[in-house]
Amino acid sequence: MTIVSDERRGSFLGLVERDWRKHNFKIKGVNNDQDSPAIYAQSQGGFGVSLIFGGGQAFFEVDSPCVEESAVAESTTAPNGPSYEGVYPLPRPNVHSDFWSTGAS
Repeated sequence: MTIVSDERRGSFLGLVERDWRKHNFKIKGVNNDQDSPAIYAQSQGGFGVSLIFGGGQAFFEVDSPCVEESAVAESTTAPNGPSYEGVYPLPRPNVHSDFWSTGAS
């Protein structure tokens, strides 16, 4: 997971917001809190999406609209990186990016 420094969080949130708007997501709210900034949006299909920074990590979350429960097949491919299945707490980001990690210790 890539380290996103405090100095770059606003840029990251801005990029995500512009992309969501480009794809006709409705921005429902923005949290400008210095410690836990976030953006909340909704897709045209009713899916709620959010990007929240907290505890040194970025979290993308998706909420589905009301649906009927159905069976879902297990994935047929391995994760393209660690899956962290059953791992708690999640490890802290540890990948340094010359841009996104600028200013992070």
